Amino acid sequence: MATPRRLSGIATMTIKDRGMFLLQHSKKALLPGALALALTLSGCGGEQAVQQSGALPVDIFTVTTVDVPVVSRLTGRATPTRRAEVRPQVSGVIQARLFTEGSTVTAGEQLYQIDPAVYQAQYDSAKASLSSAQANLHTTQLRAERYRRLLATKAVSQQDYDDAQAAYLQAKAEVEAAGAAVQTADINLGYTKVYAPISGRISRSNVTEGALVSAQQADPMTTIQQLDPMYVDLGQTVEAHLQMREAIAQGHFKTQAGKAPVDIYFSNGDKYPIQGQVEFSEVTVDETTGMVTLRAIVPNPDGVLLPGMFLRGDITEGTVPDAPVVQQDAVVREAAGTTYVYVVAEDGTAQRKDIKIGANYESFFVITEGLKPGDKVITSNLQKIRTGTPVEVVDLTDSKAETPAQ
Repeated sequence: MATPRRLSGIATMTIKDRGMFLLQHSKKALLPGALALALTLSGCGGEQAVQQSGALPVDIFTVTTVDVPVVSRLTGRATPTRRAEVRPQVSGVIQARLFTEGSTVTAGEQLYQIDPAVYQAQYDSAKASLSSAQANLHTTQLRAERYRRLLATKAVSQQDYDDAQAAYLQAKAEVEAAGAAVQTADINLGYTKVYAPISGRISRSNVTEGALVSAQQADPMTTIQQLDPMYVDLGQTVEAHLQMREAIAQGHFKTQAGKAPVDIYFSNGDKYPIQGQVEFSEVTVDETTGMVTLRAIVPNPDGVLLPGMFLRGDITEGTVPDAPVVQQDAVVREAAGTTYVYVVAEDGTAQRKDIKIGANYESFFVITEGLKPGDKVITSNLQKIRTGTPVEVVDLTDSKAETPAQ
C-alpha cells in the first residue's frame, strides 16, 4: 500500500522529476533478475570450461638408474704425520740456540749447544784409563806367554802359570771396560750438541742461552712437526662403519685400489684444493663417544693445514651401481614419517605410491623401495593432485625434469 501512496504523488511532480523517479524504481526491480541470470550463465560456463580443460597438466620425471657415489660427511682435526719433542740427553748450561723459531729444519741439523767442558774432561779421563789398561794388558800378556814356555820345561809350577794366565785375562777385561767407558764418554760429549731428530716445522724455543737443562727432563726444549703430508682424523659412528664394511664385503661399493678418496673442507665451508685418501680405520671403538676413527692422509705442500685445525672430510666410500633415483621436488613427506610420490598410471590418472628413500645425490633421492626404473613420477602441481586425478603430461621439451649426471 506504500507504493501507491508514493506513486500518487507523481501527479504533483514536474516532468523531469517523474522521469528520474520511474528510472530508479525500474532499476531496482530489474537488478535481482539480472543478477540471477548472470550467475546462472556463469555457472554453466564454468562447468563447460572444466569439461573442456579435461586433465591437469603436469611435469614428470622418469625414474632412471645411475651409479651413485656413497659419501660420508665426517668431522675431525688435522694432526702432523710426525711429531718430535726435543729434550736434552745430558745436563748442562745452554751455550747457544742455532735455529730460527718457526722455520723448517732438516733431520740432523744442530739446534742447541750445551756446555761440553765437563763431558770433554770425562772423555779425556776415560781415554787415559784405556791407555793404562792397554799397557797393563801388554805386560800380563807377555808374562803369561813366558810362563807357558817355562811350564813345558818344569821351570815354573802349574800354579804360577795359572796365576799369570788369570792376570792376563783380567787385564784384557779391564781394557774392554775402559774402552766402553771411552765410548760412553764420547756419547755424552756428543749429546752436548742437540740435533733435530726429524725434518719439519720447528716451534718456539722453551729455553734460552744460559738456561740449565737436565737430562731427559719432562718439559721439551722445542717441538718439531712434519706438516707435509698431514693426517686428518675423522670420527664415524659404529653403525655407519659396520654398514660400510658390510657393503664393501658384499661388493656393493666400487672402491679405487682399495682406498677411498677424501675431499677436505674448512670450517667456513671452503674446499681444500688437494684431495686426500683414507689410510686406515682404528680397530677399536672409543668407549666415551662410540666412534671409530678414520685416518686420512692429505698432501700439504703449502702448509695451509695446521695441527689441531677443525676440518670436515667427505669420504667417497665407493659407488652404488644402478641405483634408482627420483627428483627431490617430487617427494612428499607426511608428519607421520611416510614418504610418497604420485606416478602417472596407465589410465592417465595420478596414483600415490609410498616409497623409501636413501642417500641424497645432487638434486635427487636414491630410492630403496617403492619405485622401479621407468615409472613416471609427477613433479609439478602436487598440491592439486589426489589419487585418481586425471593428468596430462606436458611436452617433454617444456618439462622441468632433469637427468642425473653419470
